[in-house]
Formats: sequence, structure tokens, C-alpha cells
Amino acid sequence: MKVEILIIGKISEKPFKVLIEQYLQRLRGRFSVEVVSCRDSNEMEKRIKNHEMVITLDEFGVEFDSIQFSQWVSEKVTSGVSSLIFCLGEAAGLSPEVKKKAKFSLALSRFTLNHQLALLVFSEQIYRAVTILFNEPYHKP
Repeated sequence: MKVEILIIGKISEKPFKVLIEQYLQRLRGRFSVEVVSCRDSNEMEKRIKNHEMVITLDEFGVEFDSIQFSQWVSEKVTSGVSSLIFCLGEAAGLSPEVKKKAKFSLALSRFTLNHQLALLVFSEQIYRAVTILFNEPYHKP
């Protein structure tokens, strides 16, 4: 399974960057996860144009707990979806065009989060979901 996380802007603060890279590094060998920085909404729209499974990260999306999210990921893997593209917007949120192309909208929280913090939280949750799927001890219910 290939996972792309599209963000508008860059991760400029080193502490966020280091932690995000740590979680994504732990996934190597199981999932291919790449964070792609887009200049703006137009670039993000071009990158998602013909992809089969676009998911927006939005405060008004569906909220899962960690177990439910791992089950959702598992369903995608077993259903034959080859790639997931998650879109994370800027302060004003995602453009209506990106939202229209999404097949699913996921909420990390009802709080509005800085995009760097949201990416960190999401990176940790992807890692947690994979450890749950592989019955590893990271997640403690």
C-alpha cells in the first residue's frame, strides 16, 4: 500500500519535522508513506486528479478511535486499493475543489490544528494503526 500525505506549505519547525520523520521511518518496509509539500491548492488539485482514493483531513470529517482507524486502513488494504492520498489543508482549510474529489473525510479532532501539528498527529496515528494491525505492543488499549 502506498500512502501520500499532501500538505500545503512546508514543515518549517524542526521539532515537528524530526518527530514526523521518526514515525514515518518506523513504517518503512510495511507501508510506503510520503509527505508531499504543495505550493497551493492548485498544485494539490493537480496531484489528486486521477487517484482512486482521496481522503481529506478535515475537522468536520468522520472521527475514529485508533482501533477503528486501523480497521478502516485494513479494509482499504484488503479491498485492493493500491494507494491512499490524504489531503491536509492550510489555515483556511482545503479548497472546495479538493473536497469534491475526496471519497472520504477524516477528522483528527474537532479542534482546529496547525498543519504541522496535524501532520504529526496523523503520522503517529498511521504508525499506531499499523502496529495494531501487526499485533505489536505500541498501542495499549
